[in-house]
Amino acid sequence: MAEEPGVTHNPDNPSHWHYYAVVGTTIGGGHTLAEFGPHPTALSALQVAVHAVNHTAYSMFEQGVVGHMLADAAMVERLPVTNFTVERQHPVTRAPDAAWSLSGGRRAWGVAAHLTA
Repeated sequence: MAEEPGVTHNPDNPSHWHYYAVVGTTIGGGHTLAEFGPHPTALSALQVAVHAVNHTAYSMFEQGVVGHMLADAAMVERLPVTNFTVERQHPVTRAPDAAWSLSGGRRAWGVAAHLTA
């Protein structure tokens, strides 16, 4: 089986996309806090994004997750992650693929019913 050329030999090959978990919060009007990546697959970026929910982006950095802060350090340290987007970016230009993304966040559990006796 022939080996597929690397990104440096074929940078336009879509199999070489990089995936980033971009996390944010809805608290205080909403803020984008950090991006974690690059990840080789959407699944690995999704795993990081889901793990980040209900934690702070700062705690993810403390756990050794590679990424960049996108907000003031005080907000990154203090505010919990409540939502995320997995983005696909070109590995060389870092241009996002506008036709592909995956979003999610913390689920709000409401009271299903009040039972009285």
